[in-house]
Amino acid sequence: MSFKKIRLISATALILCALLFTVKPSFALSVNQAAPPIALRDSSGKYFYLSDYTGSSAKKPAKGVIVNFFASTCDPCKKELPALNSLVDEFARDNIKVVIIGYKEGFDEFMGMLENLKVEKPVILSDPYGKAGKEYGVYGLPMTIFIGADGKVKEIVRGELTGRALKEKAAKFFK
Repeated sequence: MSFKKIRLISATALILCALLFTVKPSFALSVNQAAPPIALRDSSGKYFYLSDYTGSSAKKPAKGVIVNFFASTCDPCKKELPALNSLVDEFARDNIKVVIIGYKEGFDEFMGMLENLKVEKPVILSDPYGKAGKEYGVYGLPMTIFIGADGKVKEIVRGELTGRALKEKAAKFFK
């Protein structure tokens, strides 16, 4: 292969990578938009419905819900999940629900990782086919969405959050 051809291929790959990381997908969720419904099973087979905690018809109204999409192969997720886990009790006292969702993985693929990390306090759900993730515009992990009591998205964070950042954002959005 000629040097010119290699340069062309490299330049094309660089442009594609730049587009992937800078262009927002057209289906991405936006702040102040109503959060898409979530109806996923936990490891015991029981359904979790976001609508039970947010919106005008909530059965168990919460100040807010923190939804985190993760995968067992995601190193930043492995750093963030223990921070989320450590805040569940504190958030519960403030009536904030914490939900983590294994994105495009079944329980058998990520439960071992969660056990090793000692993450057992949040509501743990599986989105094996990525349907909820698609509705939320997941295109990078971890991804955390702060949803208010009104059912609207308050903030979307792509990438790892520290415990301090999680607390600050929860305080800001769930007063």
